[in-house]
Amino acid sequence: MTVADGDPDGDAIFWDGVVARRRPVTVRLAAAGVEIVENGVVVDRWAYGDLRQHDGGDTARFGCTSAEELARLEITDAGVAAALAARAPRLHPSDPKRGRQRLRIVVGSLAVAVSLVLTSLYLLPLAADRLVPFIPIAWEERLGGIADQQVKSLFGAETCTAPAGVAALDRLAARLAAAAGGSSEAGAPGAIRIAVLRSGVENAVTLPGGRIYLFDGLLRLSRDPDEVAGVLAHEIGHARARDGLRSLIRAGGTSYLLGLLFGDVSGSSAVVFAARLLVDSSHSREAERAADAESARIMAALDRPASPMAAFLLRVTGAKKGREISLLLSHPLSEERLAALKTIDRPASGPPLLDETEWAALKAICGQ
Repeated sequence: MTVADGDPDGDAIFWDGVVARRRPVTVRLAAAGVEIVENGVVVDRWAYGDLRQHDGGDTARFGCTSAEELARLEITDAGVAAALAARAPRLHPSDPKRGRQRLRIVVGSLAVAVSLVLTSLYLLPLAADRLVPFIPIAWEERLGGIADQQVKSLFGAETCTAPAGVAALDRLAARLAAAAGGSSEAGAPGAIRIAVLRSGVENAVTLPGGRIYLFDGLLRLSRDPDEVAGVLAHEIGHARARDGLRSLIRAGGTSYLLGLLFGDVSGSSAVVFAARLLVDSSHSREAERAADAESARIMAALDRPASPMAAFLLRVTGAKKGREISLLLSHPLSEERLAALKTIDRPASGPPLLDETEWAALKAICGQ
């Protein structure tokens, strides 16, 4: 039925704001306001000036400032809803209180964002630096195993296993580890483990627990054993300083720190995304300089120069200018680092670390 001025009545759903009960009703657009009729009885009247529209998706949802706060009318008939809206002068009034609420939300959101940025930039690095010395080597090696799986999955890479190449790499790794004051034997505490991954990525990466990967893309660009040895010695410097573990904690964030505290060091989602950040992100300048110095010290202990590594990295990064950036460029050899390496470098005075046959086998470790 319709009222005198031709506006339609219609079916609706009514919540009275007191009892959580869905009540089928009819809305009647009377002269003074909308009447809510249930079983032929007017159960409530809402003045048009008190009507407010709320978000309701495909359903027109109305409230009333003079009714219970949670009272609602839902009208699915678009014609009835439009007629009701046409009679209501203040469906969307400017509400100073609501404006203040929005301002508080915006300010609160900004405060949260700023706190997260500050936490990432300052608190997490500080926490990582303080926490790393107290983490047992066994824990770090376990974390390295998890990150190892993620890195291989990320690049779709497998370990290169050509026997002659592996033998040459093991010989080089043993000499570097001994010069660094450690071991390359599996199972030894704090052992350095070096392998080559079949990937075109031009980089080398150190994971927690002394796991070092040289990507075949970088190996193929090398010209002599000293270049590769210098890069691996640099990564050994990161491993000895536990920079991989420090980066993993920083990348994992607070969820990862909580995982450490509660013993969940095997399957947290933080480790999954941290593994990617570990290979994408650069170490700090201080960590890079320290790793450079350690590389020069190791090479000097073997009576070999550190400068080939510097020339190698400059050659690789220079070739990439204006082209797709390799991961190596996330921490390029700066002029400052190059100058520092030159001041501590020593000329070669001992035999090559690998003979020509071993070098050829290492270059072909991935089967090329």
